[in-house]
Amino acid sequence: MKKGYKPFIWFVAVKILLLISLLPATINAKETFPRRNAIVAAVEKVGSSVANLSTERLLVDRRADPFFGYRNDFFDQYFNDFFGHHAEKRVEQPLGSGVIIDEDGYIITNEHVINRATVIKVTLADGSKFDATLISSDFHEDLAILKIESPTPLDYIKMGTSSDLMIGETVIALGNPFGLENSVTTGVLSAKNRTFSIRGEDGAGAFKGLIQTDALINPGNSGGPLVNINGDLIGINTAIVNQAQGIGFAIPVDEVKDILSELFSFREIKKIWLGIEVEETGEGKIGVLVTKVEEESPAENAGIQVGDVLVEMDSITINEVFDFNKNMLKKDIDHIVTFRISRNESKKNLKVKLQKIPLPSVEQLASDKFGLDVQELKSSIAESLRLGWLKGGVLISGVESNSPAERAGIEPGFVLVRIGQYRIFNLEELGMLLNQIKRGDFVSIGFVFSDSSDEYQKYTRLRSR
Repeated sequence: MKKGYKPFIWFVAVKILLLISLLPATINAKETFPRRNAIVAAVEKVGSSVANLSTERLLVDRRADPFFGYRNDFFDQYFNDFFGHHAEKRVEQPLGSGVIIDEDGYIITNEHVINRATVIKVTLADGSKFDATLISSDFHEDLAILKIESPTPLDYIKMGTSSDLMIGETVIALGNPFGLENSVTTGVLSAKNRTFSIRGEDGAGAFKGLIQTDALINPGNSGGPLVNINGDLIGINTAIVNQAQGIGFAIPVDEVKDILSELFSFREIKKIWLGIEVEETGEGKIGVLVTKVEEESPAENAGIQVGDVLVEMDSITINEVFDFNKNMLKKDIDHIVTFRISRNESKKNLKVKLQKIPLPSVEQLASDKFGLDVQELKSSIAESLRLGWLKGGVLISGVESNSPAERAGIEPGFVLVRIGQYRIFNLEELGMLLNQIKRGDFVSIGFVFSDSSDEYQKYTRLRSR
């Protein structure tokens, strides 16, 4: 072999060995970073639970308001309804998002998405369309519950927790921005416990404890889910800062679950009397703890006691208060429900026959607590008040002098449509809610009225006497 060839051969051999050693690393890199990554898997997991919402509602153009048309819908309701005159009426079909939280068709969204809607349409990822019914909503927390009737069980999202959120972790926002269905954006969790301040006709207010993310959230994303890399719901997208780019907010899922416990109140929605109050057992245990039993109630008559833990309802496991309320909503008056309870380390079954809530006179309650004379809102009266578009409500026919109602500026001819987070359609629903209000309680009241130029919607707070 010629002199000088040996080093060259060694050089080639070493280079080949290096290339061979790198080959497994290349293969492993492809295996480590597949196209179907964790984000794709999360989207595939939750995509079918995202709902596209469209609504019809009566709007008016504020021709004398120099800012009309430049506000975000989310904040518009907080501005002065009496600013300027309204010259033109129209029907809008705003687009928003929602997410299915139960196989029976319960959907959570933002309250501002369905505010004052006369028709709510839902389109699912597979193209199926439904008419939705508003179950309940909370104006101050900006959450609402809808219900659609599907012939088959629906895919629904798994609720995670916001107690262990990590700054910098990957988050995914799903929804229908600008009507573009089934859109996905990704980003990171930028901050926790953000406070977003607003100023409206009733003074300053704030949303507290919000999740901040740089995942793009555009108009139409409102009410859609914010999920983690596992596809678990960690928040409900709710607001955008128009002056900045890449800043969005979401209501944390733990707060959502707390509000759902109120929005899913079977007592207010179905008029069912069971006669107990419950709370979480804590420490990851299944079941709900009974903290109060009403005297002579169906629960007391069946033998349920304070301290009992309800672990099953008609053989369905109860994991938390949300499960308890959700399954109670499926019951009706006179149904017999079998509860599996845990008491002093032993278990037993108790049967409870549900009853209708006993109510005092609605008229007397309204007069005693707020100084209001009320009556059913008939369609002919609604038309005469120029509120023919309004579906349901209670007419305020009189106001007692120097009463809480009069001091708040409420007048005869106003129509009561909301107490707290609940939409009021008739006297029976009003009486049911008034019966829960105690002396000294502050209550948010929503009503609509009209004058010679247009219709108005307004909120105020009354203190029960």
